[in-house]
Amino acid sequence: MGGSTDVKETEYEKELAKVYAEEWGYYQESIVPFENQVIEDAKQANDESVYDDIAENTNIGYKKSFSDASNNALSSMEANGINPNSGKFKSVVSDMADNEASVTSDAKSRSQVAGQERYIGKMSNVMAMGQGQSQEATATLSDIAASSQQKAFNDASNSRQQIDSVLGAAGALAGAAGSYYSNLPADNGLADMDNVITGTPSNNSNQWTT
Repeated sequence: MGGSTDVKETEYEKELAKVYAEEWGYYQESIVPFENQVIEDAKQANDESVYDDIAENTNIGYKKSFSDASNNALSSMEANGINPNSGKFKSVVSDMADNEASVTSDAKSRSQVAGQERYIGKMSNVMAMGQGQSQEATATLSDIAASSQQKAFNDASNSRQQIDSVLGAAGALAGAAGSYYSNLPADNGLADMDNVITGTPSNNSNQWTT
């Protein structure tokens, strides 16, 4: 009755503890540093400097695209004989500047939202990693920059097309007016005035004669 109550470990339990110890050591040496890297990367993704860089890259992309589109539009106006000092010329320049400011502001907001989604995705991966789940691919800063550059090109191209449409419509109207007056019969305009001045009778019996 007075014997020891201690339960001795079996050889199996000793081996099992040894395996656990080895796995724990591997986890601490190989997995934990990787987890810490993922966590730190997620934290840095939400740094203010990251969003500043995203906004700056977006702004540069729009400046370049709209500068090219503006130069092409101005060259087109000059080629069509529109005076650079005219109201039409200045109006086109003003419209393009306003459009650039509008779409650039919108693009900055969109790109920074993409940056926020990138951060949320990275934090979700940290949680998934802690639960032993697979991680999902998240957008890189290069992905966001490439998307912003493409949108800048598209917006600038659309702005240029709008300007071309306006100029094309104005040119067509002027051309139609010129064609109309050039095709008027000679006796419908100045000829009638000559008749009035000289007192020559008209073919219209209701008109006066001298």
